Amino acid sequence: MAQIIASGVAMGCIYALVGLAFILIYNASGGLNFAQGEFVMLGAFAFFTATTIQLPYWAAVVVSVSVIGGLGWLFQKFLFYPLKDRSFLYFVIVTIGFSIFARNLALIVWGPNPLKVPPLTSVDVVSLGGVAMSPENIAIICVTACLLLLQYLLFFHTDLGRKLRATAQNAQTAQLMGIYPRRMIGITFIMSGAIAGFAGVLLAPIFLIDTDMGGAVLLKSFIAVVIGGFGSIPGVVIGGIGIGLIEILTAVYVSSVYKDAICIAILIVFLIAFPRGLLGEAVKERG
Repeated sequence: MAQIIASGVAMGCIYALVGLAFILIYNASGGLNFAQGEFVMLGAFAFFTATTIQLPYWAAVVVSVSVIGGLGWLFQKFLFYPLKDRSFLYFVIVTIGFSIFARNLALIVWGPNPLKVPPLTSVDVVSLGGVAMSPENIAIICVTACLLLLQYLLFFHTDLGRKLRATAQNAQTAQLMGIYPRRMIGITFIMSGAIAGFAGVLLAPIFLIDTDMGGAVLLKSFIAVVIGGFGSIPGVVIGGIGIGLIEILTAVYVSSVYKDAICIAILIVFLIAFPRGLLGEAVKERG
């Protein structure tokens, strides 16, 4: 049972990371980026390519995360900013279009066959306090904890973080205070892309990499955001781990056939009965 819970927590950490990337953009711009799953998918493919050319594991991670972070910056420059003064629905439609484009581009570049990245180590299982866990799951939990800690320190203990939070709260007021909102939003998109890319890197040694992997991750991550509440980083962590646990417990004790249906049912319940989620705010268009 403990091993099952540990696996659920590890998968939930992935959903929490992608959800974090999702709400960083929401907090900064009010937009919902439904291409976030494709950033995960491209991160996994980039990591596969980096390991294929025999880069050391650490270098492959750095290169992959940097590439997807750079893609995040290009995304905001050429797709977000031309639409920033329009309804957020325009941006949602564009992100869906980019998602379709990214999947087809990946299909052309890497082909239709699923790909596999070598495991993190030659050790299959590590025992921690009597709980058997794979090195990859341990890495996912540790990296997620470190990234959340770094995010907290950045946003609440640095000048850059204060500027990012000021821009997220009110870009016009932040500009009057000498902050450059466009630069801050650009940094936010880089961070969001890098986090999603990192999630793809963490998934690559565990699952087969294909062009459809981003959609499944996005769905569960979006459910985590809805459960936790839009705009709430602690909420998305709670929601992500909760969905990860529900998913694996359903697969083990009921059937893997029903795990997605149960997650979607939870999404519907929260959207109808608890639109603010556990710790966040209701979704609204920002003027």
